[in-house]
Amino acid sequence: MPKTSRANRASQTDLIQPNQQGGFRATLPAVHRASTVLLESVEKLRRTGWDADPSPYGREGTPTTRELERRLARLEGAGETILVPSGLAAIYVTCVALLKAGDEVAMPANFYGSAVQMAETLLARFGIGLRRYEPGEASSLAAALGPRTRLVWIEAVGSVSLEVPDLGALIAAAKAANVTVAIDNTYAAGLHLQAFALGADVSVQALTKLQSGGSDVVLGSVSAANAALICQLKLTRHYLGLNVSSDDAYLVLRGLPTLRMRYSHSRSAAEQIAPWFDGKPGVRRVHFPPLASSPGHAHWKRYFTSAPGLISVAMGTCPAEHIVEGLDLFHIGYSWGGPLSLVMLFEESHPAVIRLRAVDPEIRQVVRFWIGLEEPTDLMEDIAQAWASVD
Repeated sequence: MPKTSRANRASQTDLIQPNQQGGFRATLPAVHRASTVLLESVEKLRRTGWDADPSPYGREGTPTTRELERRLARLEGAGETILVPSGLAAIYVTCVALLKAGDEVAMPANFYGSAVQMAETLLARFGIGLRRYEPGEASSLAAALGPRTRLVWIEAVGSVSLEVPDLGALIAAAKAANVTVAIDNTYAAGLHLQAFALGADVSVQALTKLQSGGSDVVLGSVSAANAALICQLKLTRHYLGLNVSSDDAYLVLRGLPTLRMRYSHSRSAAEQIAPWFDGKPGVRRVHFPPLASSPGHAHWKRYFTSAPGLISVAMGTCPAEHIVEGLDLFHIGYSWGGPLSLVMLFEESHPAVIRLRAVDPEIRQVVRFWIGLEEPTDLMEDIAQAWASVD
């Protein structure tokens, strides 16, 4: 019987099946730690460039990091993927690779705060301008694009507000102005939003979250379909010396086979929990894209095939800090995507809260829940007892 073609396999199969040729075979790639890489001859030295595969120097990658890059590229439908030390580094590398002094970058009003601050300070020092737009309106992006705008960032889903924009309309507006489009695809983990099929040029992810699945590694990725873009991105990473650890890459490789299952469990649990908040004391709005009442729900249905267990609850005058501190199973901490349920409080001065207050002046704080892998009924009981303390 002929073997199945790799090209016809589902991405989930490729995330699990080993990609090893001969020799000792294990279920996961080995961890190759190296700075010096030994070459067989002077002739080999002369013919080997910095971007060769296998790499001539550990900073440019090892068999472990290259295997993770290959699997991520397959998952996203990209031509190639490069690893960088964090999700923020993925945004920075993309900006430095594609922009020069005198250019401008456009970022949405709901973009990751540290990335906006990076643009306002570091990129500004390089002579790169920043334009902002309202992601809920494609006309806002079209108006923000100027003759020097070379790069548009799109947040697939707001990381605090969890609003879903009309991705197709935003990409079309950028393309009409001949501007390169980069999208933060962390929310969908490369599984549930096909960014390149929509027309995006670059897709970045914080592998720190869902891909690693253990809350014990910080890593990022940049993917592109176009060969010229890939070359620019790889060269920029090379010049900046942004190498990643083979051990960190291994932790993500270990997490990838269970990614789809963990993602599905988190969504299922969140779908049980999210409706509970509606009508509770102090709750003004519940943001969870699968909810029909959540901002951008129709866009989520159109572009995404699933959602992770992130729920943002917009609060009024109710003392949200007492609720947060009254939780037992949800722990206060940045990030999301691991097995442990987390909670984060965003207060009045946070840009996401300010934007929500423009829609509802009564909103004062936002409580964001990450639904981990615990039993959903236990999590619901924990939320209920914390809310009861402020009734």
